[in-house]
Amino acid sequence: MSLNKIIFSAVLLLSCVVKAAPEQFDQLVQQIESGQRYFFSLADYQTALTDLEAALPPNDITRQHRLDRLRCQLGYTDKPAAGIAYSDSKIQQAEQRNDQAALADYYVCRYYLFSQAGDTNLATQSAQQAHDAATASENPLSIAISLTLLGNLASYTGNYADAMEHYVTAYQLQRGLGYKPYISDLVLSIAATYRRMGLYQDALNYIEQAEQKFTSADEQFRHALIMHEKAYSYAELGQYEQALALFEQSMLVYQQLQEPLWQTYTKVNLVWIRNLLQQYPQALALAIEAKAELATLNAPDLSTLESYKGLLAMYQGEALHALNRTQEALQSFDESQQYLIKENNPRYMLMLYAARAPAEAALGNYRQAYDLLTRYIKLNKTQQKLAKEHQSNILRFQFDSARQQEWHNQLTAEKQMMQQHVSTLQLAQRWQYAALSLIALLLLILFSFAISLKRRNHRLHRLAMTDELTNIANRRRIMMQAEQERVKAIDTTEPLSFLILDLDHFKQVNDRFGHDVGDTVLQQMCMTVSAMLRQQDHFGRTGGEEFLIVLPDTGLEPALVIAERLRLAIAAISFADGPAALNITCSIGVSEYQPDEALNVSLARADDALYKAKADGRNKVVAAD
Repeated sequence: MSLNKIIFSAVLLLSCVVKAAPEQFDQLVQQIESGQRYFFSLADYQTALTDLEAALPPNDITRQHRLDRLRCQLGYTDKPAAGIAYSDSKIQQAEQRNDQAALADYYVCRYYLFSQAGDTNLATQSAQQAHDAATASENPLSIAISLTLLGNLASYTGNYADAMEHYVTAYQLQRGLGYKPYISDLVLSIAATYRRMGLYQDALNYIEQAEQKFTSADEQFRHALIMHEKAYSYAELGQYEQALALFEQSMLVYQQLQEPLWQTYTKVNLVWIRNLLQQYPQALALAIEAKAELATLNAPDLSTLESYKGLLAMYQGEALHALNRTQEALQSFDESQQYLIKENNPRYMLMLYAARAPAEAALGNYRQAYDLLTRYIKLNKTQQKLAKEHQSNILRFQFDSARQQEWHNQLTAEKQMMQQHVSTLQLAQRWQYAALSLIALLLLILFSFAISLKRRNHRLHRLAMTDELTNIANRRRIMMQAEQERVKAIDTTEPLSFLILDLDHFKQVNDRFGHDVGDTVLQQMCMTVSAMLRQQDHFGRTGGEEFLIVLPDTGLEPALVIAERLRLAIAAISFADGPAALNITCSIGVSEYQPDEALNVSLARADDALYKAKADGRNKVVAAD
């Protein structure tokens, strides 16, 4: 969180030539918003605020409001309680004048103030309020900043799919604004999220992108942060010497910049790396130094201080245990747990369980060691399951983004073609010779005929393979796709599953509300299901209210999860223009293709499971035997 606090509050170029007050004030604000440099001390914040106050034109209400918003960021970095009280009063004023842009800034300020105060819940609430206000203001910078905050919270707590969606949207907005410091740090945040997911090579690829494209040669602090993030990935890949070298290089930069906060944080990471290298005496010596420094730190943003204290105590416990000072190690693990349990970070708790269990066993506390390992296995299994879901959601989001970009490119190309076509027509109008006009006309007729013929052929093909009412695959097409996937599964030995979905009591819908309403129900249901399926999935109508879904590369368990999501989504469909009593549910039978099994056998098993779901009360998902 501290990185984006620094980004949003950015450093001013203090030695600027004195200009007319409005221009100077606007230039200072621009330097803050564009993230040109960093603040390193409380004095820098106060100096920036003093310069803004001096440059404020008299009786300029608009700029006064802008200064008030910046004062929340600059004036209370060391006293969060006072800053929260200040923002309360300013939020009331902004609400009275319906100033959504100001509300967004004040809620961002409150996010950082609550973070520094250690209130994660209120910080999260403030980030969401900042995004709501920014969206209402339609200010792209405010929207991007609020999305970055939401992304940070989601990434830190393990909601990686949400984090990636927030980051990518913020990245696109920042690219439009051209603020490279923000873009660089967003790329680093994306890299950190990939690293937390265990995708270390992807993380390194993004770090290299930040290093080469969006960071200037004179930005020492940002280069140090990039080395920091790169070191994490190298360490996770087992390349401890490379990680050690990068942490030590970043330490030199922080020392040159006289930046004590990141010097100490880097020292904590060096304890971790020394442990991984089994250099336990050096690790313990560093841990003692870092612990003393953490106890006396005084920096603008200490929102991650508790995390580093907890991690340091854990690393110190690992070193003590390795040096056969196990009783002292348990004391360090106790201290670590006091800090890390507040963080609600499953990654840290997994690390602590794994580190403490051997120490408990070494002292003969086998019951405690067993309990720790049991917690580790249970939490790790949960995290692995969540990671798979997040990866699936990220892939779907990436596909949707790519599809939107493809659609945008297509529209752009069509617009260019239309513009070229219009230019050609305008030129043709100037032609004075009848022969050339006739040729142009004949060419236009031929071109139109060719396009019409192509469209007609395409329409005929689509009609032959598409259900006319729902615009999805008809029975012929979905059965062809199912057989193709069955053959592919035989060749690749990848799993393959089938879902047969049937709307419950659909005849009653037609009888009670009419066939027009029934058609609307089928169309809305198909749109809902299509939006939730992956690119490689197939969806088709095989009967009146019966549908087949083919799930390549999907075993029975994931297929049951997908089926349950579809069932819930269909039950949640709201028909705004339909009768008040109208609601629908479905029953789904699921089967996984077995080797050497004919397609009709696999589908028959899914159909049997569907009948069991119907017999069991409907609105259920049942797996085939």
